[in-house]
Amino acid sequence: MIKRFWYTLLITAIYLIPFNSKGQEYKLSPNAEISLLTCGAGNEYYLSFGHSAIRVCDTSLGIDHVYNYGTFDFGTPNLYLKFALGNLDYMLSVQNYKNFILSYQYEGRWVVEQKLNLTSDERNKLFNLLIENCKKENRYYKYDFFRDNCATRARDIIKKSLNRDFYTNNNTSTTNTYRNLIDLTFREIIYPYTNERLMWWQFGVDALLGMRCDRPVSTADCMFIPFYLQNHLDTTNLCLSSTLILDETKTDNPKSISPVIVFWILCFITCIVTYISIKKNVKIKWFDIPLFSLVGIVGLVVAIMWAFSSHWCVKENLNILWANPIFLLLIFCPKKINKYIIYTLLTCLTIALVNIIIDIQHYNSAVLPIVISLIIRLSHLLYNERRTKKSA
Repeated sequence: MIKRFWYTLLITAIYLIPFNSKGQEYKLSPNAEISLLTCGAGNEYYLSFGHSAIRVCDTSLGIDHVYNYGTFDFGTPNLYLKFALGNLDYMLSVQNYKNFILSYQYEGRWVVEQKLNLTSDERNKLFNLLIENCKKENRYYKYDFFRDNCATRARDIIKKSLNRDFYTNNNTSTTNTYRNLIDLTFREIIYPYTNERLMWWQFGVDALLGMRCDRPVSTADCMFIPFYLQNHLDTTNLCLSSTLILDETKTDNPKSISPVIVFWILCFITCIVTYISIKKNVKIKWFDIPLFSLVGIVGLVVAIMWAFSSHWCVKENLNILWANPIFLLLIFCPKKINKYIIYTLLTCLTIALVNIIIDIQHYNSAVLPIVISLIIRLSHLLYNERRTKKSA
């Protein structure tokens, strides 16, 4: 908690801009430099994709600022709810370069500086665009992980300042590799950053992301990941030089057990429990109630996010087929309608199985054992109901 507190304090400290804003244009001195700063991943899930910021350094004018689009007010009421619903205001803050580097040094994350090869006009245009963005009426924006974040904001403002094409590749030795990387979907791009230490986070995020994330990305689209923006600059003549400012010193989180393993074990236990229930002719509500409750609650979250969140990436989510809020009805509704609920759920689960095969929307690998477990339990409930009717 202390570590997170100090990190939060440092990263959100806003360095006041020593300029007024009455419409005049500002000019940097001829020896001024503007750079893209790319920061390595942190141990928390939301830090695992790195960070981008823009540095403006002009020793003649006493300027050394970092323009950081990745900050927000930690004191915002209902912060987590607003973030989930896509209503949290992110903002452009301006920090002293030394303070910015200090925060990443404290976290043990690497920082690379790419000095931009800009003409004098382009440099001044970019500087004035940044100042314009810093105005109170312009500095806030609605964060969108895939389409509007610290990296895409840096990409767009650099692109806007240029008198040439931002996407032209000049380094042929890296261009082919880069093009291969972008023949991917949004979901596939984020997978490498959720490694064996963040697999449960990956499972949870996969459950919330809809089929929109399974569309191939363009060159511009893939730059929502700071490392891809960094990679792109390396393939163009926009990058004058690249320097490692900070080495990585952080220790990694311990590895976690894979959700795939956990849910296949659950599936095996489900088979055993169901077999015992059939052989001994006993009901096992103690097993079904927690299973259906957890799946139903996940389904409720998926449905709420789809219906009410403004996040682009959570719409059209076929995870609703297996993580279905209708499972909650099996627990709370009268037994008279159970049969119809079970048939509805079995139909949805069958469609989910078909989706796993044809992959309209990519499911996390842990979904298959969950679907099999649910089909087994629902089929057993139908079997019990028919057996009860025959004996009556």
